[in-house]
Amino acid sequence: MKIRDLIWPAGALTLLGLPFLWAQVNELAKVTYGDPLKSQYFQGTVLPVKENSTGGFAHYKFEPGSRTQWHIHELGQVLLCEEGVCRHQLKGGPIIVFRAGETAFAPPGVAHWQGSTATQSGTQFNVQRGKITWLNDVTDAEYNGPEAPRK
Repeated sequence: MKIRDLIWPAGALTLLGLPFLWAQVNELAKVTYGDPLKSQYFQGTVLPVKENSTGGFAHYKFEPGSRTQWHIHELGQVLLCEEGVCRHQLKGGPIIVFRAGETAFAPPGVAHWQGSTATQSGTQFNVQRGKITWLNDVTDAEYNGPEAPRK
């Protein structure tokens, strides 16, 4: 699933059937901005984020059948499948399959896992913000649960 597929009218995100407003992400992050950039490389008004702009990344190849534990990113995570086929699931939702060049999103504070399919590997480059809280293992029943239909 591409991140644009998660966008809902009026800037809301559908999260397990409930509207999730992007403003809530900004409230969690308590972001402040600097003066507009004046550069030949930008057009329009571009404001640098000055406070709470730190984040981290992870870069992994998941061999077939591999996955993380359930975990939570305090300020969310963006997942990019670089090659192969990847999977991820938000707690209570279907498994999302995404392929090379596609992205997925785990909203702030939502338990999720990510990994490969049972038969294909997948390489992910992931960007996250805030602390990570590790939870329990993903059971085989959860890992082999229903997948969301492809659009």
